Amino acid sequence: MIELRPVEVPTTRPKIVLPEWWLKFSNAFPDTLDHVKGKAMRVLKQQQVKYELSWIVKEACYKDINLSNEDAGEKLYPDVADNLYEVLIGFKPGNYLCHVFFPAEYPLYRLDYPDMSPLISSSSLKYLGAIRPEDSPVDNPIFKLYLVYKLNPIILRLVADDGVDYEKMTLEFTINRCLMQQGVPPPDVKPKPIQYLDEIKWLSLAAAGGE
Repeated sequence: MIELRPVEVPTTRPKIVLPEWWLKFSNAFPDTLDHVKGKAMRVLKQQQVKYELSWIVKEACYKDINLSNEDAGEKLYPDVADNLYEVLIGFKPGNYLCHVFFPAEYPLYRLDYPDMSPLISSSSLKYLGAIRPEDSPVDNPIFKLYLVYKLNPIILRLVADDGVDYEKMTLEFTINRCLMQQGVPPPDVKPKPIQYLDEIKWLSLAAAGGE
């Protein structure tokens, strides 16, 4: 559901899902997502759509971005069961941070001790698990989400760091819109695994997703 890997070569184009690829969705997906749970899918078609969003936020304040199709969301989720959105997110330079929440109030990247959770008002904890613009720049976006129909909202919390009165935060989205069909992969094909976020929250930033 999410990938974030170290930058390898700035000019390297990240791999995206292409037609005839096979995907295998984890059995950890909830029953409410039974259209993908545990299923193997072949990608029939794909289309890349670019989209950009910007916000201006005051120092030490934040803006929550709901990516879902809810009324308050940005409508970046598929609206049919046989579509997958592979979303690459690139950040334009700036003095800001991004935290990922799923479900809405649960930080994806935190530590086990109860107090080790991102906290905007803390001079140290606001950096815990944060993604900085240089981690996934617009010319080499490595922050990747896999969004399916009826998935619970993913929240991106954009935080203006200290040192500026106001900060402009710009996110560039490349949405790889894929049409899928359930099937049985050929014996010589190893499908790309698509994990559920409850599994991935146990991985480190550098290990999340892989190929």
